[in-house]
Amino acid sequence: MRMSFYIKIFIFLFLLIPKIAISLELVLPVYIPFSKSNTISLPGSSSSTINKYEIDQNNKTINHLLDLESSITNRSIYGINSSSSKSTIDIRGMGAQAKSNVLILVNGQKLNNIDMSEIDFASIPIENLEKIEVIKGNAASVLYGDGAIGGAVNFITNSSPKNQKKNISFKTGSFNSNEFILTENKKINNYDLEILLNSKRTDGYRDENEQMQNNVSLGLSNYLNKSNQFLTFSFNEQIMSTPGDRDQDQLYNDRRGSDTPNDFINSIGSSLTFGSNYQINNNLNFIIDSSLRLKNSYSDLQSTSYPSYNDTALYNFQISPRVSSKYKLFNKRNVATTGLDLKYSIYKSYRKKNQNAIPLHTYNAWSTGLSLYHQNTISINNSIDLGFGARLQKNKIAIGDFLNSNAPDYAGWQKEHTNMENQSSNFAYYFGLEKLLSNNYSIYGRYGSGFRYPNIDDRIGGSGDTSLDLETQKSNDYEIGLKRNSVNYNFGLSGYIINSKNEIGYDSDEFKNINISDTKRFGVELTSKFYLFDKFTIKNNGSFNKAKYTSENHGDYATNFKDNDIPLVPQYSFTSVLEYKINQSAVISPSLIFQDDMRMESDDENFQNTKIPAHTLINLDLNYETKKLNYFIVIENLFDSKFYNYAVASSNTQGRYNTYPEPGRQFNIGVKSKF
Repeated sequence: MRMSFYIKIFIFLFLLIPKIAISLELVLPVYIPFSKSNTISLPGSSSSTINKYEIDQNNKTINHLLDLESSITNRSIYGINSSSSKSTIDIRGMGAQAKSNVLILVNGQKLNNIDMSEIDFASIPIENLEKIEVIKGNAASVLYGDGAIGGAVNFITNSSPKNQKKNISFKTGSFNSNEFILTENKKINNYDLEILLNSKRTDGYRDENEQMQNNVSLGLSNYLNKSNQFLTFSFNEQIMSTPGDRDQDQLYNDRRGSDTPNDFINSIGSSLTFGSNYQINNNLNFIIDSSLRLKNSYSDLQSTSYPSYNDTALYNFQISPRVSSKYKLFNKRNVATTGLDLKYSIYKSYRKKNQNAIPLHTYNAWSTGLSLYHQNTISINNSIDLGFGARLQKNKIAIGDFLNSNAPDYAGWQKEHTNMENQSSNFAYYFGLEKLLSNNYSIYGRYGSGFRYPNIDDRIGGSGDTSLDLETQKSNDYEIGLKRNSVNYNFGLSGYIINSKNEIGYDSDEFKNINISDTKRFGVELTSKFYLFDKFTIKNNGSFNKAKYTSENHGDYATNFKDNDIPLVPQYSFTSVLEYKINQSAVISPSLIFQDDMRMESDDENFQNTKIPAHTLINLDLNYETKKLNYFIVIENLFDSKFYNYAVASSNTQGRYNTYPEPGRQFNIGVKSKF
């Protein structure tokens, strides 16, 4: 389908909606939100919001906040508690494919790249967040596009800088960790200027685990009667030594050691975002969000049998115009969003033996995505809401490769990857229903579809052949739930099934990615929150998750995968947080995180008897606030549990694996000032 087709339909809907709104004499009350905090209702879906208070009370990483939600796990090979760098967020048991099946966004703009690199959560300043929206399952596929098979996490930055004050904070702690943060807001005529500086240093838990992160953000916004605009520029720099893995013996006799003294991963990135919200009338808004992101990453892995140096540049552009409306149709209240998404990415990567060598492979690639979508909520009556939506998305990708036989690491078995172009049109839809049973209780259900278009790293594969003929991964999602909301008690119970076809995985024998067996994921989630005597808040989240292969064939190296467990998916998880307000100034908050055992990556055949062990962590937070200062003490992993949440198993030797130990007990103390 040609681009003109999408544009014509968008213009048609854009012109039609105001006419419907005027002709139906809209009388609904309207709240016009700032562009980047425009939250859209999804009846029938499991979603949650981490609010500003919870963010401000958290003195750890973003990942810690997400860890406390049901059916969410995260892992990092470099120490998730100490930095949150190079982390993978998993929702509803996506396992090893979570980095490409869970969508991460900032103000609705996609952070997932067209390669397989992890999201650097440390580059998202937690001090600048207004809230975090979590949508589970593929319910977000209509709104945000491909990659939301397991769910989506949308980080919403502060929408009203004029209400913020100057803040300075300093934190120090275990492993020689230090962090400095400055936020300041100034009024310049009709504009609000927001400045954020963040710098963090740590030696890390293990040897050769040093990390440095610097973030700078400048935001300019204005608030007029009919429109709001914001413009934000950000810069981030990350320098990280990589300690490498520990085998099954080193894990116990040299847990914190490293045999990769010369390895590192560095990156420099910047972004420019613009958003505007124009109020056409009391019930109609035109919103546009856009972003330009640039990232250069350098990895030097010399302490291996096959030393390598990668120099990769990524350029991502996205623009998302949409119309948000409230109107009556056949005397039913409607809330609708209709929009376009245009994404364009450029990728260039030099793969070579060391920094000064000529490249063995030079990859050039680009990717485009063009989508038209519509999301609608109809209030059938005062107790029933019906939600539905659809997205049509066209993707195109082109990859070129030059293999230099004069490179010092050239070998005769290596192949020059065939130049390729691929395009595909895919469709996602969503139906949800929510019914209010009483003043407090409601039931809901949802059915929807999602998809994931293979990215550049999927198609390039490893050192073997290319994977040019990969099919688009698709999923169907069913969900049903019950929830209770009241002043003192919130409760939620939900069950889900996710069926996927053409899931993309790695064939470790052929050294390339393939479309693996059909899969099924199903589970039950339980959430509760109590407010007692204005002093106690108790938040509990628990989940049961199963992830299984449902067909036998899995590439060329195995044909008996049916009913096998998918690796890196814990069956049970549970979190509990108690917040006790000692008085108006002091709050103490212990938390518990339990994660069940799970199979190691590459153990798709369920060959290994050894699993990643279950672990339980106890954390303790203490906050003391005065008029001008806020003091805090954080103890993570209070009982010094020796655990790890990621490991790669041997496919032919029992009991052999490599893993990445997580930090033991660590302390952090700090102070925040407010002016």
